[in-house]
Amino acid sequence: MIRDRIGYAKQKATLLAFCMLLAALLAGCEQLPGDVLVTPTPIPTPVPIPKAVHRIERGDIVDSVTLLGLIDSLQRVNLSFRIGGRLNGFLVEPGEMVEAGQVLAELDVGFLPHELAKAEKQLENAQLRVQAAQGAKALGLAEAQAILDRERLALEQGRSGSDSDIARMELAVAGAETKLALLADQHDREITLYQAEAELRAIEVTLLRDRIGQALLLAPFDGVVRYTDWETGQLVPEYTPVMGLAAPDALEIRSSGPSEEALPKLRIGQAVTIRLSDYPQREVSGQLVQVSTPSGADEGLPVRVEFTAPDLALDIGALADLVIVVERKEDILTIPNVAIHSYFNRRYALVKEGESTVEVDITLGVTDGERTEVLSGLEENEQVFER
Repeated sequence: MIRDRIGYAKQKATLLAFCMLLAALLAGCEQLPGDVLVTPTPIPTPVPIPKAVHRIERGDIVDSVTLLGLIDSLQRVNLSFRIGGRLNGFLVEPGEMVEAGQVLAELDVGFLPHELAKAEKQLENAQLRVQAAQGAKALGLAEAQAILDRERLALEQGRSGSDSDIARMELAVAGAETKLALLADQHDREITLYQAEAELRAIEVTLLRDRIGQALLLAPFDGVVRYTDWETGQLVPEYTPVMGLAAPDALEIRSSGPSEEALPKLRIGQAVTIRLSDYPQREVSGQLVQVSTPSGADEGLPVRVEFTAPDLALDIGALADLVIVVERKEDILTIPNVAIHSYFNRRYALVKEGESTVEVDITLGVTDGERTEVLSGLEENEQVFER
């Protein structure tokens, strides 16, 4: 009995000590003077953003392809030297107008001009020798012919003489005829040799002139310089383009912009609306005249558009926007592109039915980038939700 009372007293003392300790801890957590009590900011409840609702309407759709083009010339060439050599320099700058036959660039020809002058002098001397030989022939033959004529006259006058005199005069005539023939042959051979020498000199002069001419790059027609390549002092291989020339009269627009998706839509003969960068308020009509894959395109530009704008001052290299009409449809059901949902190859719309929505599969046609033709699945005035 006494032992139970002692145990109870111990438990009571332990409980009292624990309560005093807990009270002390709680007292230490009280706000001290000068402390600021921070109230936590409540987290707002997220409010769902309502989806925009669009209406299925009838309208017109024009499917088009827009490209960036560059004004270029219908007549353009890349110019090159027919021989290789060290570039002496360009005599014109890109954008400069030039005339047909004008020298545009030149190669270093070294001592060729001196060799040409020497060959021309040699040709002149050879031609003088031919003329001198021809003059000597004419003089020599004239003298020989005079002797022959004199001997023939003596023979005619001496027919009444003795036979021995006649025989002597006949021999003299024969000798004069032989001398005339031999003299003519001698002069002819001499002239032929001199003429051969003159011809060789003429060929040498022609070759030197041609080589010097090949070192000059001439404009084949009146035009504007499109570009220049290579630097002065560089060794340029033969038939390697060093500059481009274009005629400014007949212009076209070229573009390399079609995507793989847009290129199959383009066809020769399609109408093109052209917005020129230099005349932003003016639209010009054109026609598609070339459509080819990039690998087979002329200079990597698969699209060419011809147009006429004689009243506009256009520069080669100016920019233009090309709008090519692929297909035009009128009074058809259309849906805004922002209301078209997709999942893999499936196309569907969220149609509003009262307070709920229904997924409806749809079949689509042409698009203008903002609205798309609805072939099936939706009806006019139905409401659809934006993505």
